[in-house]
Amino acid sequence: MEAIKISRPKSLAVLVAERLREAIFRTELALGEVLSEEKIATAMNVSRTPVREALTLLQLQGLITIVPQSGSIVFKPDVRDMAELVQYRWMLETQAAPMALDHDPDGASAALERAIQMMVEARQEGDAMKYADADRVFHNVFFDYCGNHYVREAYEICSGRVTALRAHLSGVLEMHRDRTFAEHQEIAAAFLRGDRPALRKALDGHIGAMAGNYTRALNALKKSSEAE
Repeated sequence: MEAIKISRPKSLAVLVAERLREAIFRTELALGEVLSEEKIATAMNVSRTPVREALTLLQLQGLITIVPQSGSIVFKPDVRDMAELVQYRWMLETQAAPMALDHDPDGASAALERAIQMMVEARQEGDAMKYADADRVFHNVFFDYCGNHYVREAYEICSGRVTALRAHLSGVLEMHRDRTFAEHQEIAAAFLRGDRPALRKALDGHIGAMAGNYTRALNALKKSSEAE
């Protein structure tokens, strides 16, 4: 029997979850912000049931923390959370990058070059959010081309939180942008040459600096909020 491809409509809960995730990534919702199911339901013209289900989906992605008797809160990592997040990402990305070299070096190389071009355009336009998005695309390349969907799924556990942090801290992190852009170029160049030791060294330095940079940026953001 010939197979028929059926397009299934997304549930309300999934649609609400996608909109809330986008709101976090676009900084419409702040890190640590307390969310009201009732206000979300009213704003999206849905009942509270799909909102509650959407928040549960986002909790599984690490973007929302549901506290019994208190409500739902947009994630905001502390120093320990940040260190563990960076360690987890480092473990995965330093494995996925050489896997991409083995599986599809040409496809991954072309994708890295496109991401670098996105960064160049974002820098020329002075668009911090566009640069953060290009950063996300760049690092996703290793998982998109590694040839192992389990590795890609493992990264998805932390990728949403990393994306949210990039977006919310993009302005504060602008002082590091010249250095991180150079680091991305170094990573891409090592990948294009197939130089595995250089690739590993570049990734170690780039990802390893993330914990300190993001922690300082979070502290700066906190001081700025307190001063307002």
